[in-house]
Amino acid sequence: MRTRMGRFAVVAATAATLAWALPAAAKTPKDQLIVGMNMANLTSLDPHNMNSYESHHILANVYDTLVRTDPKDPGKLLPRLAESWQELPDGTIKFKLRKDVKFHSGRVVTVDDVVWSMRRAVKLGLLGSAYFTEWGYNAKNIDEKFRAEGADTFVMEPAMAIAPKLKLYTIARAVGAVLDRETVLKNEKDGDLGRGWLASNSAGSGPFSLVRWNPNDIVLLDRFDGYYAGAPKMRRVVVRHLPESQTQRLQLEKGDLDVGIQLTTADIDGHAAKPAIAIDRIPGAGYYFMIMSLKDPDFAKPEVRKAVRYCIDYDGINKNLMQNYGLPARSYIAKGIPGYVEGIGNEYDLDKCKAGLAAAGYPNGFKKTFLTLSSPPYAEISTAIQANLAKAGIILDIRAGNGDQTYGPMRNRQFESGLGRSSSAVQADPDGWLRTHVYNPDNTDAAKLSNLLGWRSSWAVPEVNRLMDEAASISDEARRAQLYAEVVKLSEAAVPSVIPVSQRVDPFAKAKRLQNYVGDATWMVRWDIVDKTD
Repeated sequence: MRTRMGRFAVVAATAATLAWALPAAAKTPKDQLIVGMNMANLTSLDPHNMNSYESHHILANVYDTLVRTDPKDPGKLLPRLAESWQELPDGTIKFKLRKDVKFHSGRVVTVDDVVWSMRRAVKLGLLGSAYFTEWGYNAKNIDEKFRAEGADTFVMEPAMAIAPKLKLYTIARAVGAVLDRETVLKNEKDGDLGRGWLASNSAGSGPFSLVRWNPNDIVLLDRFDGYYAGAPKMRRVVVRHLPESQTQRLQLEKGDLDVGIQLTTADIDGHAAKPAIAIDRIPGAGYYFMIMSLKDPDFAKPEVRKAVRYCIDYDGINKNLMQNYGLPARSYIAKGIPGYVEGIGNEYDLDKCKAGLAAAGYPNGFKKTFLTLSSPPYAEISTAIQANLAKAGIILDIRAGNGDQTYGPMRNRQFESGLGRSSSAVQADPDGWLRTHVYNPDNTDAAKLSNLLGWRSSWAVPEVNRLMDEAASISDEARRAQLYAEVVKLSEAAVPSVIPVSQRVDPFAKAKRLQNYVGDATWMVRWDIVDKTD
């Protein structure tokens, strides 16, 4: 294992090679943004094969999308590569492209690049494809449904009845990135559509270009002076792998970092008292959740899942561990969102937990492996859940690791239980809160709907799917809210495999000298507008 001193030596050598260095004074360079985060979950830079918080930060700045959500109002869409779009009565969306956009290679972005990028997301069959699959798109119909109209219009025809806005919000995230088709295909091997090359390289048109990524070490981005919206203020962005919260805290206080991400609650609270540091907390449409696989014969029993849900001290976890990272959660739709149902959901009752396990045939509990990430607040939540369940005789063997080690088995449906974090681009709509957790239209292993937690856990309720499809296909908002409320009730009655423990909040610390550093509930944080005071 590389020591901390060894890791810092590599960073220093890399920095010297690329001609940047931090000054001795307690300020980062005025034209460089220095970000610290735990990059253990940054496992790929291919926009069609990632779904992590860390990856979104990088890809949001290397690539551009047709539209994006407004970080100050996540319910509002803004134009990006598309200067305008039109929603037709049959659900077709037509995007008119800008004419002044270039890739980092110097090529002009064309409608053919857009068509190819969207088709690639489906044809690769990786993480990104699952978003399109649930809308009815597949490798057989995608060439017909995604097409060019003239020289400047991209057409997305529906494959099934889905409200256009649900698609728009989703392709505003990294999965909707537009790639430089010619550059990617030059690096294609054995028909992989550039998958191998794009895992550690880039072909975008965003405000920054990728210079280097050393996994679990450093990411370097350089300003793209040809960016259509104007060159960024920062000449360079440096993202450093700093997995230890205390290290981030010390470097923020010394002025060696501008932004610290994934700090412990104690370090966030410590920063809050510092006059030169600000804390931002961004609520999102997702949860820290416990997940149980129905492929496991014990968790396949609804009475066992119901008992486990009584075992978790939700109030204790949210009060003592999640002051900066979460909000109390009861069910899948948060209060204030259409479809919220009062009075059902999480309840901590150790006596009911023990009685339920005994009635199910487990008076002495059982033992399961429990997968989790090693970064805050996963370790803290996992330890708390482990202690809670141990009181009922359920012994969790915690296996902490990086994204591939934790989410890899979950995405392949090869796990028993674990902890995860969900998100949605559809912040203000109940579909965004529900779909990830309860929708599973095809429960076969071959479906690979890995972005859906119902599929990951092998939990599928046909009536839930039917109601979700109906609600997503209509425009009557009152009726939609009714349908989503029915979904919540039906899911609770069927005893879900995913337990929302805490509504997700994304905190970060930043130097107050930063201007226009704005967090984003969809994780698409943009660095091109960031500036610094002297």
